[in-house]
Amino acid sequence: MSKQNILDNHSTNSFCGTPEYLAPEIINGSGHGKAVDWWSLGAIIYEMLTGMPPFYSKDREKLFANIKQGNIKYPMYLSKDSLAILKDFFVHDPDKRLGSGKDGIKNIKNHQFFKNINWDSIINKKIKPPFIPRINSDSDTKYIDKEFTNLNPVDSYNPQDLLEGDTEYKGFSYNKDKIWYLSQT
Repeated sequence: MSKQNILDNHSTNSFCGTPEYLAPEIINGSGHGKAVDWWSLGAIIYEMLTGMPPFYSKDREKLFANIKQGNIKYPMYLSKDSLAILKDFFVHDPDKRLGSGKDGIKNIKNHQFFKNINWDSIINKKIKPPFIPRINSDSDTKYIDKEFTNLNPVDSYNPQDLLEGDTEYKGFSYNKDKIWYLSQT
């Protein structure tokens, strides 16, 4: 989900997203903005480097407490540059988090972690991807784990609701230019 015209780090209050990637300001309900995306990027980088989300717990309340308190363990095998970018993304003050401020994306691209990245080559599609999937059709699923493709599809749309006059999706609301999720938990 995304919102348009978010120009700061405090002007929205939606509580939505994958719990493991939520920034503390979302959990605290203190208002948030684009800096939550940089926190989430840090969480994705951490997971790609370690195989697990940074604040992981099976217990949702413990997960949120870990995020709010900054309880994170960095494996010893992480490089100095990896540690640096993760610590820069996991700054609790969104205004001081890597990526915030007027030179935000420039600061990220210039971070030592990305020292070997030629951003112009990426933008101009001059870098050959290390893996190009060979698919037979648009519906070819051979690269998707069977755990997911073997699941029986479940239709969340119930046409009986329309017959009974219920045209509203439970838990969602629409208000002119804003769409948000209303937490049911």
